[in-house]
Amino acid sequence: MNWIFKSVSVGAMMGSLAAPLYRAQNPTIGVVLDVDSAHVSNRLLASGTSLYSADVVKTESQGHVQLRVRQTRLQLAGQSEAAFFPGANGAVTELRQGTMVVALNTASESFEVFVSDVRIIPKNERPVLAEVTMKAPCDFQIKVMHGYLEAAVAKETKTLDQGHTYDVAPEFYINDTRNPAISPDAPEYHPGHQHNTCGPVAKSGGQPRFPRKKRFAEVVVTAAIGVGTILVLREALESPRQTLADS
Repeated sequence: MNWIFKSVSVGAMMGSLAAPLYRAQNPTIGVVLDVDSAHVSNRLLASGTSLYSADVVKTESQGHVQLRVRQTRLQLAGQSEAAFFPGANGAVTELRQGTMVVALNTASESFEVFVSDVRIIPKNERPVLAEVTMKAPCDFQIKVMHGYLEAAVAKETKTLDQGHTYDVAPEFYINDTRNPAISPDAPEYHPGHQHNTCGPVAKSGGQPRFPRKKRFAEVVVTAAIGVGTILVLREALESPRQTLADS
């Protein structure tokens, strides 16, 4: 049994050494503002915890986490997963599963949200408040509460208007499980993930929704996001100048 104990001890020691090395190599990009049942790798998150570039954050089924990356506020609902990075103009996020709310009220910054093969950025208007839900690998939904977004799927780009919900059916979906993650903006991102075709129609729960050629299907918003989320992120929109140093 001694060799088992020694192996476990060595593994624990290597893990404790790897964490500071990882943090030294990856810059601090944000901070956890509020959290319940969420973690990075095997490390539980707490309010005030620093967020590092390439962190993959996961929430449990009843959990949530609200983050600030530069001046962008982001909130993951339960059973969601996303990776976070610094970009040239602001936050870069890769939503891998679940639902994320994003808010920004700073004209000097932007953000990028990648949902598989879809890239979402804000247009010039501020504030911006939106919810992105990944229902299935080939079935996304984008709700725009404030401002205007721009979404690109393959060679198609569409402006997403305030007060509308858009169903998105990409031609391909990306399967990327690397952890620590690699930014979708990085050249080394593309050789390391798999592209899979969505088939002739996008599917949700095995049921066809609309033809692949009609990649964006627009419907009027009929339901609001949870009141708690809206209130928290509305407050964020009213205080855009908070920085990491203020935390």
